[in-house]
Amino acid sequence: MHPVPQSDQRGVKAALGSPELTPREAEVLFWISQGKSNHDIGVILGAKTGTICKHVGHILSKLNVENRTSAAVVALETFRSVAEKSKNRSGNAWTAVAGIIATQLGELLSGGCEIFDALSLVA
Repeated sequence: MHPVPQSDQRGVKAALGSPELTPREAEVLFWISQGKSNHDIGVILGAKTGTICKHVGHILSKLNVENRTSAAVVALETFRSVAEKSKNRSGNAWTAVAGIIATQLGELLSGGCEIFDALSLVA
């Protein structure tokens, strides 16, 4: 899978309001806040589950929370706060998140097609 464009990474980082998180950690936190497992996040981001586990550990430490649920609450509350502030502006936070989702879905769908193509060759 291809990395998320730098502009989208900055948007997610700003939306989550955690300047100490790396762009990749911000992506992982976003997917945690969407209820995804480490395995699912690894598939979405094209990373190994062990790597995602490391990112989650760093996120928990940096946000000073004990578990994924607390991290998701921090992310969602922060995002809601930023979204409300930018509501009267251009809505860049939502645009960044929508861009990441669209990119990831496109990559998942194209990956799915490759899997189906490979399966059809076997059958």
